[in-house]
Amino acid sequence: MRLTPGLCPALTEEVMTKLKSAGIKTIIDFMLKDSETLARETSVSYKDLQSIRRIIHAHHAAFAVSGTDVLDEAVRSSVVISTGVNSLNSLLGGGLMTGEVVEMCGGWGTGKTSLCLQLALHAALRQGLHTLFIDPSGSVSPSKLAPFIEAFSEEEEVMEKALSRIKITSPADIWSLFRALEKTYHPCITLDGSAGSSNSNSQGAGKLKLVIVDSLPNLVMPLLEGTRKEGLGILSQLAITLKTLASEQQIAVVVVNNVVQMQNGSSVHKSDSHPKWKPALGRYWEHIPHTRLFVEQAELPDHNKSLNLSTSAPCENQNSPSFSLSLRVSVWKSTRLKMDSSLVSLFA
Repeated sequence: MRLTPGLCPALTEEVMTKLKSAGIKTIIDFMLKDSETLARETSVSYKDLQSIRRIIHAHHAAFAVSGTDVLDEAVRSSVVISTGVNSLNSLLGGGLMTGEVVEMCGGWGTGKTSLCLQLALHAALRQGLHTLFIDPSGSVSPSKLAPFIEAFSEEEEVMEKALSRIKITSPADIWSLFRALEKTYHPCITLDGSAGSSNSNSQGAGKLKLVIVDSLPNLVMPLLEGTRKEGLGILSQLAITLKTLASEQQIAVVVVNNVVQMQNGSSVHKSDSHPKWKPALGRYWEHIPHTRLFVEQAELPDHNKSLNLSTSAPCENQNSPSFSLSLRVSVWKSTRLKMDSSLVSLFA
């Protein structure tokens, strides 16, 4: 930050000119220079230099904060968002923590979008929280929502009010994604046009607590193909945006990612605690999420499989009053060590 005349009464145009002649142009330059030495070099009185230094300290110094104050602020501002599934809550230590980025990765058609819809609908219906659901692939449709709406078994008016708390947007490119994320910094975001929302603006306005991006590779991978080096810079900026959004706005951010198989010859242990996959988007993304979930289809008998994950259409047991979807969800530390796993059942 540059020194400017008027910062304090002692920092006049004349004093600023003398400081510049000694190579002092920024606040850092000034603070790193000894006051006595600077007084001899610039002919500015030692008293004036000390006055300028005290003003800079008052305006720019970082004041020490006790650990107790930091903890109290974290407790006041943090919210644990229940997923609506007890086994998944246990894996996450109670649910989704605001201020953190959770990555949900897995192969195509393994149920990642279905699990995201469960998170959004439960937060809106049971906890009254507002959600921004970013859907680049346009995979959220009435047929996709229908099994969830049926499973919650709520009155139409109650469900309509819950759906009005969910804003679904489908960005066509990475820049549209950045614009969508910018809206989350508004004190009160308007959620009109969400699935099932009414025409009343009052029902569709509220502070966001959950942001879901499903799925990120659809927008980022085209930027990383071939020799396009600018894609890495954009990915880095997006990662910073997501983590800053989570921490500054105390929002839980869920990002859906694909996985790629490890190349043959990679040093991968054969035990179940070490993966034979890695998240897409490369090593520049691996360290971004606070928590990484790996989602895969649970190995159940054929007669228990009642939902086609790629279409969300019932496959078997169509006469059943409700459909079930069973997933195996694992929590990984980084991409190398499995911490825990559990069977997650939706529509149960």
